[in-house]
Amino acid sequence: MTDANACTIRFVRASQYADWLRSYELWVNGTSVGKLARNGVLEITLPAGACTIEATIDWGRSQPLVVRTTPGQTVEIEVRNRWGAWAALWAISFGKNSYLVLTEVERKTNRSA
Repeated sequence: MTDANACTIRFVRASQYADWLRSYELWVNGTSVGKLARNGVLEITLPAGACTIEATIDWGRSQPLVVRTTPGQTVEIEVRNRWGAWAALWAISFGKNSYLVLTEVERKTNRSA
């Protein structure tokens, strides 16, 4: 992969009471790319094009998010707990495949000077 064909995915996680001691594992195209702690940021560089992003924590996971990027682009993805601390029992029982939410929050193109 050359820098000219690369894009950046920036994962951000805000402070939430739910899961505050545990990290979320992030996956791109079925490969683990790292873990994201509370108030954390993780940036990865990968070839531009379509990719499938998922997040997991223990038994819970997100629905896949398909992101299409172009070279030089940075895409910011927010990862958060959908249910919060109070709905944890329901989420454990019925919401395991939607426990986490991935949301594209920003997209920008990096221009060379």
